[in-house]
Amino acid sequence: MCTMVLKEAISYYATHQCTVYCTMLGATKAFDRVKYTKLFRLLMARHLPPVVLRVLLFMYTHSIATVTWNGCMSRHFSVSNGVKQGGVLSPVLFCVYFDGVIYKLNNAEYGCYIGRTFVGVLAYADNVVLLAPSASAMRKMLALCD
Repeated sequence: MCTMVLKEAISYYATHQCTVYCTMLGATKAFDRVKYTKLFRLLMARHLPPVVLRVLLFMYTHSIATVTWNGCMSRHFSVSNGVKQGGVLSPVLFCVYFDGVIYKLNNAEYGCYIGRTFVGVLAYADNVVLLAPSASAMRKMLALCD
């Protein structure tokens, strides 16, 4: 879906002979940096059913891991932050976590629009595409992301 919107937005600007600046951001280790306290505050603010919150809270606060290196396995240790790599819910949970940045970008109104529809930021999990009509607008959007 994001790819289709990206192609259509670029095509729209090219058809109207307008410039469009595109920046692709990959948030390195983004899943690992999710803080549980902030994530669960955000989930509670979205009024998830308490039973769903309790299941997720248990899953994430009772996670343990080991490291295997060169055939040797470490002792178990608790995982205190981050969403699970490869987990089915992880992209959704990360989007909830990252939604505040998207909201700021949308409200700043620096990015691209097709009609009244904002297409200045496209995101899925830790991959983000910014579209701006000028270099200065892109710089402002990047400053908001920073």
